[in-house]
Amino acid sequence: MTGSVPAVTPDTSFAAALRQAIAHRGLALNRIRTHLADRGLHVGIATLSTWQSGRRVPRDDSLAVITALEELLKVPPGWLTVRIQPARSDLVASHRPYAVVEYAEALGRLLDRLRRDAHGRLRNVTVFEEVQHGPDRAVQYRRVTQCVVAVQPVDRIIIAHQGEPGCDIAQFNIHGLSGCRTGRIARAPEAGALLAELLLDRVLATGETAVVHYEIEDLTGLPSSNYYRFDEWGGTHYVLEVQFDRAALPVRVNEFRHRHADGADVLRQDLMLTPDGRAHLIEPSTEPGLLGISWEWD
Repeated sequence: MTGSVPAVTPDTSFAAALRQAIAHRGLALNRIRTHLADRGLHVGIATLSTWQSGRRVPRDDSLAVITALEELLKVPPGWLTVRIQPARSDLVASHRPYAVVEYAEALGRLLDRLRRDAHGRLRNVTVFEEVQHGPDRAVQYRRVTQCVVAVQPVDRIIIAHQGEPGCDIAQFNIHGLSGCRTGRIARAPEAGALLAELLLDRVLATGETAVVHYEIEDLTGLPSSNYYRFDEWGGTHYVLEVQFDRAALPVRVNEFRHRHADGADVLRQDLMLTPDGRAHLIEPSTEPGLLGISWEWD
């Protein structure tokens, strides 16, 4: 992916980056307009021209178009979005961190204890998660393979996790397995949540990618009833697999999606367990919000 990204600096403007990406792909504006229209996004050639000249900047209601342009021009997710001036000069500044979950305030305080300026500098490309249950119905561990791309220079990933209601968050351990090492961990006992730094092997320049493997170990022994990942930005190829112990299988399993933790279901549908007690979901490109798997024990 890195080799296909135009060589620009982190300070390159949206207009200049768009011009270079279009030239790199060798696409005329009328072809770009046609490709966008095929996706149900109708943008005039004049608008595209003013964007790449810098005479106008996209408004917030054009962000779906910018996301589609990033895919069409084969640049990393967020590569154009973070350059939009002045309305969205930096998504880190204009975006309330972790706003899709109800414990965002607690995570925001933890972020201040770590590195607030690291938030939003990466986008997920692909995430594969495996959640393992024991015979006591408790999660034993969560193993993650996370493929990321830098939209600004960055040397760490900050991950969030919340345990079951009433949990002792001190009973969670973070292990960087490869591609990273565990840095500082900040915990919010009142929310049963934590933020942890995964320090990368090197500083990623804009457009560079990394693959990390890590594990979250749960020693609380509390039974769980669901697992979800929240996505602030969208565009992630996401796979979640939940493994149940064959001595303790749930009676019903669902896939669910929400725009916000407090919102109504966008989707809820039954999932089938495999003979060895596994359930999974696959989402080729996530939307901002929450998606996960829930289950009933009795």
